[in-house]
Amino acid sequence: MGIPDRHQADEALREANERVQLALNAEAMIGTWVWDVPGNRVVADERFAHSFSLDPARAREGLPLSQFVAAIHPEDRPGVEGRIARVLETGGAYRAEYRVRRADGEYRWVEASGHCHLSAGGAPLRFPGVLVDIDARKRAELRQTALLEMADRLREAPSPDAAAQLAMEVVGRLLDVARAGYGTVDAAHARVLMHPNWVASPDVARVEGVHRFHDYGVFLEDLLKGEVVAIPDVRTDPRTAPHADTLEQVGIRALFNIPLLEHGRFVAVLFLHDVQPRTWTAEELELTRNVADRVWATLSRLKAVSDLKQANETLEQRVAQRTRERDRVWNVSQDLLVVGSLSEGRFLSVNPAWTRMLGWTEEELLGRTSEWLERPEDYARTRDEVSRLAGGQPTLNFESAYRCKHGGYRRIAWTAVPVPEDGVLYASGRDVTEQRQTEEQLRQAQKLEAVGKLTGGVAHDFNNLLQVVGGNLQLLQRDVAGNERGLSRVRSALSAVERGARLSGQLLAFSRRQPLEPRSLSLGRLVRGMDDLLRRALGEDVEVETVIGGGLWNTLADPHQLENVILNLAINARDAMRGAGKLTLELSNASLDDHYAQAHPEVMAGAYVLLAVSDTGGGMTQEVLERAFEPFFTTKPEGRGTGLGLSMVYGFVKQSGGHVKLYSELGHGTTVKVYLPRAFQPEAPVTEVVVGPVEGGKETILAVEDDAEVRATVVEMLTELGYRVLRAVDGQSALSILKSGVAVDLLFTDVVMPGPVRSPELARQAKALQPDIEVLFTSGYTENAIVHGGRLDPGVSLLSKPYRREDLARKLRALLDPRQQRMATPKLQWPERAVEPPAATQEAARRMHVLLVEDDEDIRASASELLGLLGHAVMPVSSAEEARVALAAERFDVLFTDVTLPGMSGVDLAREVALRRPAMRIIIASGHGRAALDGDPQQWLGVVVLPKPYALPQIQQALAQVAATAR
Repeated sequence: MGIPDRHQADEALREANERVQLALNAEAMIGTWVWDVPGNRVVADERFAHSFSLDPARAREGLPLSQFVAAIHPEDRPGVEGRIARVLETGGAYRAEYRVRRADGEYRWVEASGHCHLSAGGAPLRFPGVLVDIDARKRAELRQTALLEMADRLREAPSPDAAAQLAMEVVGRLLDVARAGYGTVDAAHARVLMHPNWVASPDVARVEGVHRFHDYGVFLEDLLKGEVVAIPDVRTDPRTAPHADTLEQVGIRALFNIPLLEHGRFVAVLFLHDVQPRTWTAEELELTRNVADRVWATLSRLKAVSDLKQANETLEQRVAQRTRERDRVWNVSQDLLVVGSLSEGRFLSVNPAWTRMLGWTEEELLGRTSEWLERPEDYARTRDEVSRLAGGQPTLNFESAYRCKHGGYRRIAWTAVPVPEDGVLYASGRDVTEQRQTEEQLRQAQKLEAVGKLTGGVAHDFNNLLQVVGGNLQLLQRDVAGNERGLSRVRSALSAVERGARLSGQLLAFSRRQPLEPRSLSLGRLVRGMDDLLRRALGEDVEVETVIGGGLWNTLADPHQLENVILNLAINARDAMRGAGKLTLELSNASLDDHYAQAHPEVMAGAYVLLAVSDTGGGMTQEVLERAFEPFFTTKPEGRGTGLGLSMVYGFVKQSGGHVKLYSELGHGTTVKVYLPRAFQPEAPVTEVVVGPVEGGKETILAVEDDAEVRATVVEMLTELGYRVLRAVDGQSALSILKSGVAVDLLFTDVVMPGPVRSPELARQAKALQPDIEVLFTSGYTENAIVHGGRLDPGVSLLSKPYRREDLARKLRALLDPRQQRMATPKLQWPERAVEPPAATQEAARRMHVLLVEDDEDIRASASELLGLLGHAVMPVSSAEEARVALAAERFDVLFTDVTLPGMSGVDLAREVALRRPAMRIIIASGHGRAALDGDPQQWLGVVVLPKPYALPQIQQALAQVAATAR
């Protein structure tokens, strides 16, 4: 070889050495080796030795091949050994990919490339090669391969559980973990259901079934937010350190959880567990996220397929079920259902409710329109509504009256929708007949209530005016005595005042604000007593027949007002019969049941006494019937009636707790049925009407009236009757007069007065200041001061405005004459007894043991103090029940009880004591006198009633009375 050739060879060798050095310095190149096959000595550079965790110095000197092979991953080792054996036989190129263990214990992928040189005889001599780091590329390839494999297997998965288990097996093997699995989450209760999971070896426990998140750490909040939980070591992470022992017991030292979210909700979790601490890399995180997405997509697809399959399998069944449900609704619906034609409104299909509600069969309805069922005016509205439906507008609120097969009409509220493409409409009709009747009754009641409030407000001032006019006319009547012309005018004016008073009374009766004094009475006896009065009022051409049923119950009503009602009804009947015909009064017992009460909401079910007044007149039209009870409504000619007769009847009956019903038919007459509540008490005695000459008196009367003109008239009338009259403009002024010490025999006060002291309070304080005073109220409108529940309060005397001089005089004497007799009667004295002198009796009375029963704390304390001042031993209690306990424990001489107590009443307690302890004396304190004692009067003999309010003298007198009474 010449010098130029040698120079070229050296240059080529230098360039080759540079390329080799560059390759060796490249990051991908790990090192080189040369294997002396016959000597079994492998010489490797330093980097190669480090890759196989060998000593570099020894590697440079040469090591047996077995030491290099020992560092290869056990799974890859058989393949590498097989390739080496084949190359040794054939020679030539060698290439292999495998994992090799490094000094840190981790395995990395490498690629070994070399060439085996053979001898002339074919024996292997020399085997050089290089080692390249392919870990990143190889792992990426393996991940991609694993994902492809997993995708293929997921497509074939038969169920969500199988899909999840297949996917996690692929991930588990790829990432070389101990356990991998899937769980569905109950986030509300912090629980997870672990499905069958994959484990790397049989000695790794499975964690299946229901588990609580809090048993394994406090990372649920992270998962709920969709965050991955990667914990390298459960002992060092603060989220799991408190539960590390529990976790390690099931083979968890490192864990990796990826949440699966559906519409933002945490519904499932993929988990990886390892038995050793482990750092989770970003590549592993990315791989697991990819797997999670694919698993969730597969699970969603499988669920959709399952749902679709189930839907397909049950479609026919569900269609049949829906058909049965539709048919069931169609058949059992209480509403009218109809399918009709949009063009003509003919019935194409109807449900059975038509027969139940209206009586018409399907055969009678199909093919026809509603024209023959509705009134003409309603059918015209129906046609317009069908036209609107044909235009595509639904019906939401439409009502029409439909004729029933057996008579009458039902009001139907319709809703309907059109289906233009099919040319039909679907409609539903609800029966609102009773609802509309109730609404009409409510409107009528509200209207009557409004008119009632108006009349009540007007009545007070109107009656005051009538009182002024009437009072002055009566006074004037005496001044013009002897002047016949003047007397005639005065009498005419007084007659007008009386008519005005009747009109005002009728208005108050209608408004249910007249003061009634109901009592138990026999309606049959009352009607028989009116026989002559009715015959005189009706005339000879009206035949009167009275039919009274046997065993007629008593009723509770004001007898005087009830007579007015019967007379009003009789006169109305006479006018309806034009003065000739037959009037029938029928009295019987009646019971109104719950069904009737539901149809008439203002009626209470129960027992009633029925008064039916029937005539043979011309009857009423429907329009007249609907307005018959309205005030001032009348069909009589102008000047022949006020239109308040039936209104007064209506108001009185309602105020009495009864019910009134009108029945009428044109050409056949009218019947008014009045139901009055049954009374279970015996008939009360009839109070005789005072007649005879008008008498005055010399007593002192305190007249309280805020209207100056009325006050002046009243004072003059009282003065003319001979009384000494004191006057006051309001309750406060009257109270000042009473407190001044002036003796007053009777307090005559208006009910409605201005100022802080109302008339009932004035009367109460007057009785407290002067116990023997009488009280007479007067008013043209009582409000609720002395009338409650439509009834005059017990023990209250009332003279309604306007009143005549004669009425005033007789009412005063009715109160003052008994007072005179009472005042003239000597007080009860201590009786003299043969066995004990009076002084001893008084001494015994002072030492009595008294059981005081009073629920008002102030009254109880005051009475206890007064009894103590009289020298008696007192045990105060607040109820009859406490009194019973005290009676069982101790002996008492006197029971001193109030009438009104919480729980058992004082009257019932006194009755019980009288039966069980006959020797015990009884005092009953009452604001209503002996009227508070019900039942047989004989059982109350010896019982002393102490009127309220009482003071020390009244208590002393009551004790003296009970001490003098032998029990």
